[in-house]
Amino acid sequence: MAVILRTAAILTGTPFPSPGFTSLWWSPGTVGGSTADATDCLARFRAVWEGCKVNIDQTISIDYDPICIAIEATTGALTGAFAGTDPTTTVGGATGDILPHQTQGLGRLSTSTVFGGRRLRGRLFIPGPPESVNSAGGLPTSSYTTTLTTALGTLFTAGATASQAVIWHRPQGGTGGGSAPITGVSAAPAWSVLRSRR
Repeated sequence: MAVILRTAAILTGTPFPSPGFTSLWWSPGTVGGSTADATDCLARFRAVWEGCKVNIDQTISIDYDPICIAIEATTGALTGAFAGTDPTTTVGGATGDILPHQTQGLGRLSTSTVFGGRRLRGRLFIPGPPESVNSAGGLPTSSYTTTLTTALGTLFTAGATASQAVIWHRPQGGTGGGSAPITGVSAAPAWSVLRSRR
């Protein structure tokens, strides 16, 4: 059995006609997960967003869900939930003109694991970048990508438990799922768009 935990947050603010959603998966330090794991993972998830907030529109708030659901990675079955300590809301700090609302930074999360002949990778979209981090060529400035990469790098900083950030390969028909630790992070050199999924 390989249980993983999900940290999640709701994003609200001017760029969102309806609230946005962001999440990250974790292999808990305790087999099956624990309240301590949930608290640790939430704090580390928040650390990523805190590292990004200087380049996020100040109208955007990231409100963390203290409930971390536990999923059996191989089947997708819900096995439980843990109520961690609720982190303080992250509020964007960018001022001045903001890029069009659909424009977002993209954090790339890589693993060294292969599923179905493909490397397992993940993404984290960062909304609300200001015009000040947009280059003359219409690309993120080096200062922006450096800040984003540094923020993502906090995933590798040890927390209060042995929990690790992972990418989840979702099962098909209740089988074939799995997860792998994130081993590398980077910022995409171009802006991205996250389309609404319904």
